[in-house]
Amino acid sequence: ITHFYISDFKEIAMTRIRNLYLVIFFCLFIFSAAAGIILLPKSDVSLLEKRSLSTAPEFSIENILNGKFEKQTETYTSDHFPFRAIWVSLDSYTRLYTGRNGTDGIYKGSDGYLINAPVSADYDKLDKNLDAMISFSENSDIPSSMMIVPTAGYILDDKLPKNHLKYHDKELISYAYKKSEKFIGIIDLIEPFLNQKNDSQLYYKTDHHWTTAGAYAAYLEYCKNIGFDEPLWDFNILRYKDFFGTAYSKSALWLEQGDVLEVWEYPIDVNVNIEDETISDSLYFYEYLNKLDKYPIFLDGNHGIEKIVNNSNPNGEKLLVIKDSFAHCLVPFLINHYSEIDMIDTRYYLDPVSSLTQENSYDRILYVFGLSSLCESSDISILQ
Repeated sequence: ITHFYISDFKEIAMTRIRNLYLVIFFCLFIFSAAAGIILLPKSDVSLLEKRSLSTAPEFSIENILNGKFEKQTETYTSDHFPFRAIWVSLDSYTRLYTGRNGTDGIYKGSDGYLINAPVSADYDKLDKNLDAMISFSENSDIPSSMMIVPTAGYILDDKLPKNHLKYHDKELISYAYKKSEKFIGIIDLIEPFLNQKNDSQLYYKTDHHWTTAGAYAAYLEYCKNIGFDEPLWDFNILRYKDFFGTAYSKSALWLEQGDVLEVWEYPIDVNVNIEDETISDSLYFYEYLNKLDKYPIFLDGNHGIEKIVNNSNPNGEKLLVIKDSFAHCLVPFLINHYSEIDMIDTRYYLDPVSSLTQENSYDRILYVFGLSSLCESSDISILQ
């Protein structure tokens, strides 16, 4: 009995010691983290996540009473936790290697591809966006074409992990084209892209956008549809390493290799006008190579309205492009055929687009949208 009590006492003592060590470790961790948040230098942006970090919470009685101070403190603590990038990336890789691929909607595929999960098949939102474009084309009475960009996950299905959600690109795009074909010309990219996916890299490995090669493949389909002859291009192809796109930032799989971003230059005399101000005589804005987001190298990224004037073809036709960011890499090829291309992004352009068609003698309209924009965005439906 005495031996039992002694053994039991030793076991209890060891358990208490272990618990004490855990409490001490936990307290040290908490105090170290708090000290780090207070004392370590702060950054305004996260280079890996390509976003601004929260600022210190604003202390006031009003913010305390309405709960804002607590929420701001929580966000600030999360954004400025010591060595946050390491912890976030470690969490993503832990989930990946424990069979939970698809961190934050990004699949880690083969050959270094980080691929967005399928878009939501929201037919209600899709219908509203299609109805807006159909109505706009009918009211403007200008010949129109529609180009829907399929997702990388659908085209590059051989790069996906074994376990993934189904991509509905074929059904969604077919539905969109069938509904619109009586009113808008159709430029279907699915079959051309499936046929070319093994010959060239059509999509970035770390971003949802198509590459310059992908945009060029889409341009060739546009030429076939409109009846343009492909010019004899004399491209000067410039390649820039270490492009990390949105899929890379969202996934936190930050040990993956970057992409090569290509610029296909050719001789052309242009002026680029953004928000009624001429800012460049080049289609490419190379200063973005030194910034967090390099994709705006193509036509300076997203703006409400952007005009590209081709001084080499002053008597050509005028094209109105209503688009999302997929158009930025495509328009540098298209401008060779037109005297002017006006680009409208309904996310940022707040005036009626119909006023532009009344003020300008457009010869054609082109809608260029990624499938995700048509199924998930509400901005296109306000087109008028």
